[in-house]
Formats: sequence, structure tokens, C-alpha cells
Amino acid sequence: MSVTMVQDRPHMRAEEEEAVPAIFQTGRDLLPDITKLADAYPYPHGVLGRAGAGRYVEGLAARAQYPGEGWYAATLDGEVVAAAHLSVYGVGDRSGHTLWKIRHPLLADGRTADYLRLLLETLTGVAVRLRIGTAKLVIFLSEYETEVIAQAHNAGFQCEGRFRDYYRLGETCLVYGRTVS
Repeated sequence: MSVTMVQDRPHMRAEEEEAVPAIFQTGRDLLPDITKLADAYPYPHGVLGRAGAGRYVEGLAARAQYPGEGWYAATLDGEVVAAAHLSVYGVGDRSGHTLWKIRHPLLADGRTADYLRLLLETLTGVAVRLRIGTAKLVIFLSEYETEVIAQAHNAGFQCEGRFRDYYRLGETCLVYGRTVS
């Protein structure tokens, strides 16, 4: 288990100011807590925030093919305050460059969005440590996921593309990316 230190806390509630979340890859034991976040997902989505979100969370957990793939959680006093799924999206020509995809950054209701930034920064570090060479991380986000978009930017990700009508008609999908070595 690794612990990520909180350095910049302008958006934290007073009681969270000194709180440092533990961020680690989860086992099956935390999937019910991640499912609660998925069930409460506040943005338009085809699966999250709807019946069946739990089966989807468990399905992603079961897909791991490479070391390090799976759900990661930020916890405080045993409570999951943020979570996201990390997976290898491609290995290119096997020259040492790996493409990673971060799926479904989730934040517990009433928690500071800064936990998402910490989680994204941790996932970036995990990707670099797990596979030799460079890493490209991507996150596909709906234009409505404003908290995640802001924290992705704060974690060093840049908007690298846009797709109109990608998830739903009239909605824009933003592709955020970060290349690291």
C-alpha cells in the first residue's frame, strides 16, 4: 500500500485539511464501496448511476491481464473517498511505450475533488513504475464531468481531443492525455 501526500489543498474542507488519503490498488473487498460510488454517479452515463453499475464495476475488476490493472481507491479512515480503474490500452510496437486508460474516476459525495487529483497523480506513477519505458495515459470524459476535468488538468493532463456525439447526441467527449517517462 502506498500513501500519497497532500501538498496543495485550496479546495479541501477544514476537517480534511490534515487528512492524507491512502491510495492503493484494491482487492475484491472494496468493490462494494466502489459500487456505492458508481451507483451515486451524478453525471449522464450508460451504466454508472443506474441499475447494473455493480456488475459493471465487478466486470472491470475481473478483466485484468497485466500487473497493476484494476481498481484503485483513495481511502480515509477506511472509507473510499475516490476511485478509478486503470488498464493497459495498448503496447504499440513493444518498443517500451505503453498506452494506459484511466476509466471512471469516481468521487464520494461531499468529498473534496482534490482527492481525484491525488488519485490521478498516483495512477500516473503506477503506470511508470509497472512497465519499462514511457507511458501515455488517457481519460475519456464527458463534458459534464467538470470536477474530473479540472482535477485531470491539475494532475498534468491536457485536453488532446474532442468527439461530438460520442456518448450521447449533443454531448462532447473530451480526451485528456499525459505522456510520462
